[in-house]
Amino acid sequence: MLAIITLLLIVALSLIVTRTAAVALTYTGLSQQAASLQARSAFTGVGYTTSEAESLVNHPVRRQVVMLLMLLGNAGSSRSSPPRFCRSLGLGIRGCGGCVW
Repeated sequence: MLAIITLLLIVALSLIVTRTAAVALTYTGLSQQAASLQARSAFTGVGYTTSEAESLVNHPVRRQVVMLLMLLGNAGSSRSSPPRFCRSLGLGIRGCGGCVW
């Protein structure tokens, strides 16, 4: 049960981060749809080359937002596995709410 709650919290936090970044990108002049897509792709580490992606790299504020998203996405990927977290604390399988993943 603890593992499911942890996973749901991580997903919720990821959505909050990407939506906040999408709003920041729209303030720089990017359209809502493009900002949402670029924020999600930067957070997940999925990169592709388009003219929209080039516009992110050429704008200094957009570049800072995307670099922060890349950093948070990489840091968040290690938190998305609750059993690994439990083992790192030395709790084992039973000490982590009995989760067996």
